[in-house]
Amino acid sequence: MERQNLISSKRKVQVGFTLAEVLITLGIIGVVAAMTIPTLMTNYQKKFTATQLKKTYATISNAVRLSEEENGELSGWQFEENGPLSSGIQAFDNYLAPYLKVTKKVVYGSNFTYYRPNGQRETNLAILVGTSALYTMLSGVELFVPRDIGSNPQIIGKAQALCMIIDLNGHNTKPNRFGRDTFFVCLNTEKGFIMAYSDDGEYGAVPRTREQLKNGPSKYGYQCNKQGRGMWCGALIQRDGWTISEDYPW
Repeated sequence: MERQNLISSKRKVQVGFTLAEVLITLGIIGVVAAMTIPTLMTNYQKKFTATQLKKTYATISNAVRLSEEENGELSGWQFEENGPLSSGIQAFDNYLAPYLKVTKKVVYGSNFTYYRPNGQRETNLAILVGTSALYTMLSGVELFVPRDIGSNPQIIGKAQALCMIIDLNGHNTKPNRFGRDTFFVCLNTEKGFIMAYSDDGEYGAVPRTREQLKNGPSKYGYQCNKQGRGMWCGALIQRDGWTISEDYPW
């Protein structure tokens, strides 16, 4: 009986893994994790960005609809009360702010820093010139609204546009990069509230294909790729069904 117990005890001791086997297993798990976790994180960030952008777009679009019920159709809204350069802030306060739960803060565009899809600092954006207003939504999304509105003198009275910046996580949180957490949108009296897909001066919205949104041509380099400035990236996400596709410049 004692001999049988001793044999049984030895068998029990032999069951299990050696230290070398455990270390090898942990090493394999670490390698697999190192390969897959960055991809999983990136995919999560892409999905979160597209979903947040879609929700923000829907919220502002709904505000436009509510405003139309009281102020008439968007095509009749007056953005140009004071000539070719008028107060974008005043237009936002008149037509959108009453239908959005936002807080307002006067800011100076020169104090804001934004970047292009390739990480290069954006230095030529006219919307950042002068006094502007920063509206913060309940979600924490910020709307950067410029003082001035431009219009095309050749089609004034037909189409006007109030363009603004959407910052999904606020200007104090990086990366502040167009196409990542920052997007360009316009309230266009001809096309409604849209993800921007026009060059400056094209207030009568010019149709563009997916390929054009991604690779241009754009007179001002607004296309959504690593060589572009990224102002059309929101329109590209919308065109792709509010998803960020494999060829997106993430």
